Amino acid sequence: MTDATIKTDLAGDANAAKASAKKTAAKATAAVKKAAATIAETTAEKTQVAREYVHDKTDAAVAWSKPKAEAAHKAAEEHPLALALGTFVAGAVFGFLLARNFDR
Repeated sequence: MTDATIKTDLAGDANAAKASAKKTAAKATAAVKKAAATIAETTAEKTQVAREYVHDKTDAAVAWSKPKAEAAHKAAEEHPLALALGTFVAGAVFGFLLARNFDR
């Protein structure tokens, strides 16, 4: 009679699989840490660039709009009737356009 049983060393394969899994997990952990550091650095750089851009644009807007606002204020003080009529006409046109849109 022949022996049909197959004898394998399952314990050795399990240990090799565990070692392989630990090695793979260590590589993945290192890759994630490196990616997180890169993301943090890039985010800090982009945030600084955005801050500088907003600061520059804000300064430019203030420098541009302050004289315009002063000129408009002076014109309103000199011609209050023109301001009132202009505001009324602008409101009437805006109201007409708004009402036309709501009729659809």
